[in-house]
Amino acid sequence: MSEDWESLFPLVSVRKLVRELSDHNPLLLSSGEEGHEAPKPLEFRFNLAWIKDEKFLPTVAKIWARRVFSSDPIDILNIKLKRFKTYFKGWGSDKY
Repeated sequence: MSEDWESLFPLVSVRKLVRELSDHNPLLLSSGEEGHEAPKPLEFRFNLAWIKDEKFLPTVAKIWARRVFSSDPIDILNIKLKRFKTYFKGWGSDKY
């Protein structure tokens, strides 16, 4: 960005988002206006206390066993990890 552009749009910011399956990171351009910014997604954090829950490992096994329609090992791993994250994001927040 140039100084002229920044002086015209002083509140604008760019944030790198987490990439899902692509090797590119999406960018979120914010105008900086209050009330018009996209909410920040909650980060996924693995909670060690989940391992103590009797439902955790069977649930992981069930998620991991689901078929993936790809022959690329990296794609398969990424898809399985995304499924895990999607299911467990916020899981057990009422317990731990």
